[in-house]
Amino acid sequence: MSDERILGTTKVTDRWRISLIKAVREEFAEQGEDVDEGDLVVFKKRDGDIVVEPA
Repeated sequence: MSDERILGTTKVTDRWRISLIKAVREEFAEQGEDVDEGDLVVFKKRDGDIVVEPA
């Protein structure tokens, strides 16, 4: 059983976070997940790791 808690969410934008979001989008694309501008992503702490997932 994993120890998981939500740290927060953010909306995908095209502002200063674009370099982080671009890298995350590329990872999501490799996994078959489509994340577009305006979508929400959630940050979770799971078993000591920070995880980013589509909300």
